[in-house]
This record gives sequence, structure tokens and C-alpha cells, in this order.
Amino acid sequence: MTTEAFRQLIGLDEIIFLIGVGTIIFMTIVQKASKKFKPWSWLAQQFGKEANKEIYDKLDILDKKVDRLEQRDAAQDALFELEQVKAARRRILKFADEIRMKERHSEEYFNDVLGDISFYKQYCLDNPKFQNEKAVIAMRLIEKTYEKCVHDNDFL
Repeated sequence: MTTEAFRQLIGLDEIIFLIGVGTIIFMTIVQKASKKFKPWSWLAQQFGKEANKEIYDKLDILDKKVDRLEQRDAAQDALFELEQVKAARRRILKFADEIRMKERHSEEYFNDVLGDISFYKQYCLDNPKFQNEKAVIAMRLIEKTYEKCVHDNDFL
């Protein structure tokens, strides 16, 4: 059978159709047999990327906005914690001044200020660049006075 006779028997449309069917069968066999290369999965992924390109672009914009918001939130949290630490230090210094002026205090008040001292010391450990020298003597005075009050049972 010659090429001319084959062409008369099968037209160009049928040849293209058979090539397409053969390609589909081949891709399906490779999809099932291969663990690394999955032609149908790859094709679907490419189609999905193109079909959802606009959505992916919007998601990227949203991700960037969320990242900026998280950075602002972290900065605000750090600033809020710093203000809490400074407020605790002011309470510590005020309490130490009251002790120096011979004021007596209740055990509950001591416990509250001792909580401030714990918070302040932990912050100083976690943030070594923070200036800690401002309340060290005051904290020592409060702790010694507390120990004396416990020993002598001399609370208000």
C-alpha cells in the first residue's frame, strides 16, 4: 500500500484525531506509572494558575497588607510592654521612697509591688539593651524591707 493509497483511506482529520487519542493514552499511562512526572496534574495546575491569575494577584496584595499589619501590631505590642515596664518601675521607685519616709505598708501592697519587681526584672533579662540601673537599689530596699516585715510580722 502506498502513501497515496493510505491517505485516501485515512484523511488528515482522522490522522490528527488518532495522534490526539494516542497522546491522551500516552499521558494517562505516564500519569499512572510515574511517581515524579504527572502530565495531567501539571496540565491542570497550569490551567488553574492561568484561570486564577487575578485571584492569586489579589491574594499576594492581601498577604503584603497582612504582613504590614503584623509588623505594626508587633511594634505596638513592644511599645505597650515598654510602657508597662516603665509604669512598674515608677511604682517600684515610689514604693521605695515611701519606705524611706518610714511609711508602713500592708502585705498585699508589698506583694503587688513584688510582682512589679518580678515583671521588671524579667523584662530586663529579656531586653539587655533596656537601662536597668534606675531601680536596682530601690528593688533591693523593697526586698530587704519585705523580709524584715515578714520576720518581725510588722505589716500595716
